Amino acid sequence: MQRWRRGKEEFWKYNHCQYIFASYGKSGRTWVRVMISRYYQLVYKLPDNILMGFDNFARMNKDIPRIFFTHDNYLRGYTGNVDSKKDFYNKNTVLLVRNPIDVAVSQFFQWKYRMRPEKKAMNKYPAHEANISVYDFVKGENQGLSHIIAFMNNWARELPKIQNLLVVRYEDLRAHPEQQMARIVEFLGLEANPAYLRDTAEFASVENLPEGAGELFLAQR
Repeated sequence: MQRWRRGKEEFWKYNHCQYIFASYGKSGRTWVRVMISRYYQLVYKLPDNILMGFDNFARMNKDIPRIFFTHDNYLRGYTGNVDSKKDFYNKNTVLLVRNPIDVAVSQFFQWKYRMRPEKKAMNKYPAHEANISVYDFVKGENQGLSHIIAFMNNWARELPKIQNLLVVRYEDLRAHPEQQMARIVEFLGLEANPAYLRDTAEFASVENLPEGAGELFLAQR
């Protein structure tokens, strides 16, 4: 029931968004949200202490699109498109990808130190009180490396069917944040302003992230 309820919520956002950012968990989504938030703040002169949600920026300025951030987990279970990316064929989609090994290890620390017991049970992660090593976690079939690779391979097979798609690698974003953010903001229909891009990269550095967001970003590294 929890998965169905979350899927229903995601489906509503899916039907009301202009853009989708899809990724496996721990692939840099929070960091990207911080940078996108900052760029819109600069373009539209918004407060700099608000992180973009689904439509909170759109409510402040009608020219800002509603952006749906999803891990493509609950949505596909709700729509029944488990083995295809049919939900994304006709949507403006940004796919965030990261080395599966790094994702798996980051997932371990998320599970061990930050994940709520009910979410562990809902997504078939090891039990809350389980005492397992990083190696055993990464080898697990429900959340480990093989599961992540299967997820990414499914996306890889479906990429040609998605009409308007931008693929962004986490590693490229880390190495060249301004260059990669230029690709993202242009995909969102904005002008890639060099001064704004520099400001965005600096603002979203670990040292400058707002309180609380820094921990979330470090968990994704």
